[in-house]
Amino acid sequence: MRIARADHFVLTVRDIDATVEWYRTVLGMQPIVFGDGRHALAFGTQKFNLHQAGRELEPKAATPTPGSADLCLISAVPLDTVQAHLHTLGVPVELGPVARTGATGPITSVYLRDPDQNLIEISAYDAGRPQAPDPYDLLPPVPAISLTSGDITDGMALDERHIHDGLGGGNQSPALSWAGAPDATRGYAVTCYDPDAPTGSGFWHWMLLGLPADCTGLPADAGSGDTTHLPNGAFHLRNDFGQAAYGGAYPPAGDPEHRYLFAVHALDTEDLGLLSESPAGYARFVLTAHTIARGVLRPTFRRD
Repeated sequence: MRIARADHFVLTVRDIDATVEWYRTVLGMQPIVFGDGRHALAFGTQKFNLHQAGRELEPKAATPTPGSADLCLISAVPLDTVQAHLHTLGVPVELGPVARTGATGPITSVYLRDPDQNLIEISAYDAGRPQAPDPYDLLPPVPAISLTSGDITDGMALDERHIHDGLGGGNQSPALSWAGAPDATRGYAVTCYDPDAPTGSGFWHWMLLGLPADCTGLPADAGSGDTTHLPNGAFHLRNDFGQAAYGGAYPPAGDPEHRYLFAVHALDTEDLGLLSESPAGYARFVLTAHTIARGVLRPTFRRD
């Protein structure tokens, strides 16, 4: 079981119009109406659904009460800009700025209250940004296959063998083994992706395509770029270093910990129709469309 993110919350309110206006004006949320006239407030990829106190919809909380919520919201602008905005609107700050702990690291927060006296915590990550979502949590769900390695461990730091040689590492891809793919599998692809790179679109370290359906693993350094020891028909796309090979971890100095998502994708086709010069973004689109199962290991690395 793996929960990707929160989708929406329900707020019980005394006055829907007053609540909509406060969240629109103070927090910049987008009022929406859906279903049979229900009201909500959208922000990012989440929303608050609003229930009028005394006329709550079923199912509902056991004892819905206005003012019972305690919400932490991450700001898309610096916290001093938030404070200046609140001051301009005459919205009192109850506490802050104070140091707190967010879902993926240290944050700094200010606290205020909405018209129902719900406690609203507005925060910014001290590292400058929250951790990026896991990209596989945002794709259509597929069955899991077993992916193991004697070189890397889920959630543990990468060995220097798998760090880029620009940082003094070995620049070697890890050994990988997999099992449990569906009977409909016609081939495999192996990738390594860093969603935490400060690019807005992550960073591709490895894209190896054309592995046959009877392939069950790769030796260490299979991503060297020398395809003579790979199964017939296997080839590399260029990674974001510009090389048709594996490129090791190379995060910016002082950046928060990065995750390196080594994935084996079971495919429903022997040929994705991609060429060695196909761009990584387009390849990912095609790969997703043909993936029927996936196994992922998520080791980490931070450069001090």
